[in-house]
Amino acid sequence: MSIKLGSLVVGMATYVPGLRSLTGRKTGGTVSARYCYSVWLRHLSVLHGSALPTEFERAAELGPGDSLGIGLAAMLSGTEHYLALDAVRYANNSLNLQIFEELIGLFRAQAPIPDDAEFPLVQPSLPSYAFPADVLTSARLDAALSPKRLELIRASIRNPATTARADAPICYIAPWEPGVIRDATVDLVLSQSVLEYPRDLAGIYAEMCRWLKPGGVMSHEIDFKSMGLTTEWNGHWSCSDAVWRLAAGRRRNRVNREPHSTHIALIEKMGCRIVRDQRIMRPSGITRAQLAPRFHFLVDDDLTTSSALIQAVKPA
Repeated sequence: MSIKLGSLVVGMATYVPGLRSLTGRKTGGTVSARYCYSVWLRHLSVLHGSALPTEFERAAELGPGDSLGIGLAAMLSGTEHYLALDAVRYANNSLNLQIFEELIGLFRAQAPIPDDAEFPLVQPSLPSYAFPADVLTSARLDAALSPKRLELIRASIRNPATTARADAPICYIAPWEPGVIRDATVDLVLSQSVLEYPRDLAGIYAEMCRWLKPGGVMSHEIDFKSMGLTTEWNGHWSCSDAVWRLAAGRRRNRVNREPHSTHIALIEKMGCRIVRDQRIMRPSGITRAQLAPRFHFLVDDDLTTSSALIQAVKPA
């Protein structure tokens, strides 16, 4: 059996009333300002390398997790409005303020992007981790880090709006539902290791494309691994639905098991043009003969794509 015994035990235990807490209450990552700084500047650097826009009036992030740090880093790069949408309200104002102050120090120092030595599991990788001074020029940083602007952001962190129609600097909606953002009002939609979880991927992509202005961009880092539930990194594609339901249980974060090709097809179906598909490839841990019946459609590239940064633009 591909499922790890421990994963199966924990997954089954989550069905017992009161034991769901075994799966934890935090998402990881965004409790660190350096992590948030690294993730944001990686996306920004690749956007620049893809000849896509790097300045945004309004940015939306799916699944910010334990803090709004990635979006706050975007604001310290000049973004005027940040919309944070999550399934569960993990972040709190106190941690957001702490991370914001630490991020200010990193941007003022023009610190190098924390690299693979510090965050070996974070993607996308970059050819250079030097501070992107060609994107974040001195003039742009001076404007973004002006004392008056920083105080305005601090005030919004202390009291974020809860509806996207409020037009506040920061809006935090958790849980969010379709329709919360007006059509064609967002310049950037961003996510980091989030889109491997939603069940209704077609609905999510339809929403994101609807939010984007003509010429707006999306940048998504997506993980296709089993998140440690199986002995092979891609063993989840060999599991029957019944076995996977037992192992995944009622965990707060359950991967949807959709492969790379599904995301590409949905983005193109929504009319967006893919500009960057930066994949991490690794040998498959399973053979095609081991695939569960529902995954017989997987192409060979799906079996070897463990993660991908996908950037796309909505036609003008």
